Amino acid sequence: MRSPICAFLGHVDAGKTSIMDAIRNTFFAYRESGGLTQNIGITEVPTDRIKEITSDLLKKFKVDVNISNIIFIDSPGHEAFVTLRERGASIADLAILTVDVTEGLQKQTIESIEILKSYKTPFLVALTKIDAIQGYLPAKDISFIDLLRGEGSTYTENVDKEVYSLVAELSNYGFQAERYDRVTDFTKQLTIIPVSAVNNVGIKDLIVMIIGLSQRYITAQRSEGNQAAILEEKLVKGIGKVYDSIIYSGELNVGDKVLIQTKEGPVETKVKAIMKLMPLEESRENFGKYESVKSASATTPIRLVLQDPEAMIGTSLAVFKTEDEKQTLLSEIAGSREGYNDDSAKGIVVCADSLGSIDAIRKIGESKLIDIGKTRIGEPSKNDISTAKLNNGVILAFNVPVQKQTEAMSKTEGVTIINTNSIYALFERYGEFIRDLNARKFKSITAGLKLPAKIVFLKGNIFRRSGPCIFGVEVLEGEIRPGYPLINGRGERIGRIVNIQDDNKALDRAIKGDKVAISVDDAVYSRNLRDEDLLYTDIEIYDVVKFEDVRDSLSKDYSDVMLEIQKIKKI
Repeated sequence: MRSPICAFLGHVDAGKTSIMDAIRNTFFAYRESGGLTQNIGITEVPTDRIKEITSDLLKKFKVDVNISNIIFIDSPGHEAFVTLRERGASIADLAILTVDVTEGLQKQTIESIEILKSYKTPFLVALTKIDAIQGYLPAKDISFIDLLRGEGSTYTENVDKEVYSLVAELSNYGFQAERYDRVTDFTKQLTIIPVSAVNNVGIKDLIVMIIGLSQRYITAQRSEGNQAAILEEKLVKGIGKVYDSIIYSGELNVGDKVLIQTKEGPVETKVKAIMKLMPLEESRENFGKYESVKSASATTPIRLVLQDPEAMIGTSLAVFKTEDEKQTLLSEIAGSREGYNDDSAKGIVVCADSLGSIDAIRKIGESKLIDIGKTRIGEPSKNDISTAKLNNGVILAFNVPVQKQTEAMSKTEGVTIINTNSIYALFERYGEFIRDLNARKFKSITAGLKLPAKIVFLKGNIFRRSGPCIFGVEVLEGEIRPGYPLINGRGERIGRIVNIQDDNKALDRAIKGDKVAISVDDAVYSRNLRDEDLLYTDIEIYDVVKFEDVRDSLSKDYSDVMLEIQKIKKI
């Protein structure tokens, strides 16, 4: 079968590169700037190395290795490099989500989960730094299962506590998870493998799981045609611009005619040179060793030189031989660029740093039922603001700068620019924008309308007996606002709400479940108002008629209490 492509994703400093160091028997993590991955890295791990690491566990679990190698993509975990994670996930057959046991699910971890879900990429979880769990007795170069045999009960109990804490967290995102040696159905349960990369503990367990899952669930052929994913762009002395890539379908030959994607659109060019990354080498600049080849096939990590080197990172390169094949590819590319630089596209305007980012934003948007319209690479422009004004009044700007004059113009035009370098934060802030927008629209629609409400006088919560009467209430149904008149259950007018407060803070409304203090003019405690009285908004026939215009945007309790008030007032 075809070799699997596996991508590491997760939060910054969660141990992704350290796991690869353990597999390669290298120390790349410590050579990077600040110990953090700065660029995407590719490594080919051949069968000999796989068997060397995992021979005992392969026998234990009766797993035969039917692949020639595993291709690993080590992607950055920092927010500023989120687009590389998307590119890694988009071509991966399987992903390894790294979770630091001392931190749990962090912002970038959650973002990675969103990306994996949007691409429907199967993944497993590497629970890292288990040597930091209390009770750990020093151990090296063993499987996780063997580790537990040599540890005390305190450590074993603490490991279980951490694993099931993670299981609970993952359940919030719709996953049933379990420690790998306790999984009963790999098609339904997300696999968790505890590891300590610095001590080479659990690494063989991780590889065996990757092999087992890959051989069982990855098809022999990913897709038709000859295609490669462009992951990184570099300048190499004596060569010029090169592209770190992975052939994920078919083969690539020197001299092949190919279509690449550029900012301006698809361009035809030729393959000038192919350099194959040597096994167990690291593709990042100044560390990888390559050999020049005339051709390479899937799944091979390569360094590619093109005749017209203007390809966009995060896109795919495709080979064609005939004009018909070229036209078919152009049609496919046109589909993938739908909405790109198109002012007529309906939906939210997105400005991002790459097509890969745009693709991920579009996929996550679709999963959240959010329509994405015009998309563009680069910072928001005057034209984008005009387009956004006609489409939801918002621009999602991902990992691009926003000029002060652009920001000023957007405010003048009533357009909101949400600018972040985290896709997780981008959609989180968009959700807040929509909630605020809906709240303002609702307030505007209901400005001249009395909404129905049912409240109860909380026993013992009398703060002033009259002039105005101030007392505590709980909203049982509907909502109250300052200015609303109140009646009792017999339809008798009690008074008008002057203001609503909670912890000495004035509120413009209170809804079902809120417990607040209200002041009511004309109400006199023990005369027309008593503890535990049920009070209602004094609704008129006009309010009943206008209520139909907003009924569908309100929860059921509003309709229920409206009927109750109509019965009381016989309208």
